[in-house]
Amino acid sequence: MSAPRTLAGLLRARAQSQGDKLAIRYKEEDGWLPRTWGETWEEARAVAAALHSRGVRPGDGVLLLVPEVHASVSTLFGVWALGAVPSILGVPYRLADLDAYLEQLRSTARKLDARALVLSGALAGMASEDESLPLIVADTLVQEGRGTTFRPEPDAALGPCLVQLTSGSTSHPRGVVLSHQRVMLHMAAMSQALPSPANAAAVSWLPLHHDMGLLGGLLFPLFNNFPAHLLSPLDFRQRPFCWLEAMSQFRATICAAPPSAYAICLGLANRAKEAGLDLSAWEVAMIGAEPISPELLRRFSDRFLPCGFRAEAFFPVYGLAEATVAVTFPEKLAPTVVDRVDRATLEREGRAVPSTGGLGALELTGVGRPIPHTGLRLVDENEQPVPERTQGEILVRSATLMEGYYREPELTAACLQKGWLRTGDLGYLANGTLFITGRKKELIIKGGHNLIPSILEEIASEVEGVRAGCVAAVGVRSEHRQTEQVYVLAETKLEPEAQGPLGESIRERLRAHGIAIDYVLLVAPGLLPKTTSGKLKRRAISEAIASGQLTGTRV
Repeated sequence: MSAPRTLAGLLRARAQSQGDKLAIRYKEEDGWLPRTWGETWEEARAVAAALHSRGVRPGDGVLLLVPEVHASVSTLFGVWALGAVPSILGVPYRLADLDAYLEQLRSTARKLDARALVLSGALAGMASEDESLPLIVADTLVQEGRGTTFRPEPDAALGPCLVQLTSGSTSHPRGVVLSHQRVMLHMAAMSQALPSPANAAAVSWLPLHHDMGLLGGLLFPLFNNFPAHLLSPLDFRQRPFCWLEAMSQFRATICAAPPSAYAICLGLANRAKEAGLDLSAWEVAMIGAEPISPELLRRFSDRFLPCGFRAEAFFPVYGLAEATVAVTFPEKLAPTVVDRVDRATLEREGRAVPSTGGLGALELTGVGRPIPHTGLRLVDENEQPVPERTQGEILVRSATLMEGYYREPELTAACLQKGWLRTGDLGYLANGTLFITGRKKELIIKGGHNLIPSILEEIASEVEGVRAGCVAAVGVRSEHRQTEQVYVLAETKLEPEAQGPLGESIRERLRAHGIAIDYVLLVAPGLLPKTTSGKLKRRAISEAIASGQLTGTRV
């Protein structure tokens, strides 16, 4: 029998050879629901049969909006088993206008030529029928198809494996086209760079519409044949402690999360110690998708040391959807590489000059080296390679890059040039290790300095009264001054009369680091716009300030 060429083909092969082996445990209201490889394939086959009976065919585009994790996985593998092409959608981080969101879904469906929208029963009850986009309720698909004799052939799939929607943190979401061959090769490259031990077990609460959640949380365990324990993002949002409990209960070895999630858990350390949680098996604490603060890694390691967590378990990574997911990995269980540089020189000249410390120093976390089949170049504005320790735009060449943006040839040509992917991210190399300094489009240009938003946000977040993970630094163009005015926005629960002193405290904290800003803008919780994966939409924030749509207490 030839090797599987698709993910669903791999799932079927696992079911045929190791049908009784545990594949996934799903977190449900009354506990954990185990599923073997055989059961997982049977659910996928049943979903494929039900979708086929409703007119979905191999090669058809299908939108998936299924927040419930068990139904989401069954539906996703059912679409793949049928040979159709999924695009996974996320419910907005803050859903204020359901009708507007549903209209946006229809627009996305038209853009991606989707033939159907599969959604959960709860959402289907609020959606109106649209002849151009049939609605299919996910909740009953497994039951509908279970008694049929339909046998899909997943390895005969036509078309792409996936059209992955980007986060849209600096622009409108785009459809990243990933082929079956490249996704399988990418999983092999990740597995070569990060071998899995015999006792490997994963926990993930990341949404499947996010590339790290899909490929890191679900597909990496599938590819490497070890169990995944899946919670929903809502589980984590409502009760973050459940993540740590699962890591301890199942002696999980690997989990991925953004820095903001680790920051949220800092306040849970004493509770974890009192509950007797054991995190000693955790050897890959993957962290990425947002700027990674070395101080956060130190604080988390120190707080959870009594629970057995090891500082060297942190695994800072860099990647993006256009590269399938991963670009660089560090060495497993090696000390995190931290670079301390002179902040003013980096902002003014783009050079990462080593610093001995002090308030003028900036610490950056190394995110490793390219994984197999992947190469890096850093270039200046004239497309010329930059020397070591010089900031440049990160270009990626890989055998597993996207094929392009769905039906956007001009954008694809601008992004993929001579085999190199223009990431729009800035960074530098030091001794072969990559350090990320920010997004090219998000730099704030002020008085000849290129201010890095994430640095300002990290400093402001340290002030008591500011909500963790809810600070944004943006530039707003001033035609009068012919430069950008620097705004630091922070969400706070403080009453209005206490906000003036809070704003001054933020200014003082930034000033102590040699950073002068124009305004602090304090806003109510939930007002800063974010993507469906929780990333700040800095460009939208800047535009909202300029148009007067985003207001608060200005200090």
